[in-house]
Amino acid sequence: MMNNPIQISGTYTELASFKQALIHKSVSRTQNNERLEFLGDAVLEIVMSEYLFNTFPDSNEGVLTQMRASLVNTQSLSEIFLQLDCKNQLQVSRGTENLDDTHKHSIYAGTLEACVGAVFIELGSEEAKRFILNIFSHKLSLLSVTDEFKDAKSLLQELLQAMNHDLPQYQVTPNQDGTHFYCEVSVLGKVFSASADIKKEAEQKAAKLALHSLEKS
Repeated sequence: MMNNPIQISGTYTELASFKQALIHKSVSRTQNNERLEFLGDAVLEIVMSEYLFNTFPDSNEGVLTQMRASLVNTQSLSEIFLQLDCKNQLQVSRGTENLDDTHKHSIYAGTLEACVGAVFIELGSEEAKRFILNIFSHKLSLLSVTDEFKDAKSLLQELLQAMNHDLPQYQVTPNQDGTHFYCEVSVLGKVFSASADIKKEAEQKAAKLALHSLEKS
């Protein structure tokens, strides 16, 4: 993790909404950052989605989703907030000092989202995008498509291609009311079966079984 503070004071911290973004609900029930957090969460997701879509044109939806999740999860957002040079301006009640790390990380992550929302409200979408890409620049510079982000279907296909074998064949069958799905995948003459409430999840589960079988052989 980058240790140098991210300099944003002066540029953003004088904005009225940004000041409110640094007020946790434990301090005030009415003048707090919850609404800004709601907005910032949505802005952050669209900016990261666009960045990943344009930066990794060969990656499928599953890989992009996992990469985005690695960037905007609570731990990641908390780490970035704690690098901001304005982190000490966060207003929380004294009782929060006794919270465990999980709850503290949640507060920090939510505050970062609120900061994003504040920049969006005050300065517009383009400036919010610049703000996000700036504070995430270190994490983005380290991001690459690795097996860590690839889903089971992608890994299975790549493995079979490397072995010069036919690609897997998936057959998905829903139950009568369409609320559950059964998937069979044929790989090298073997059939692997799995089920789930979501079609894509059933396919991923079946692919994972096939992948584990191939890796053991």
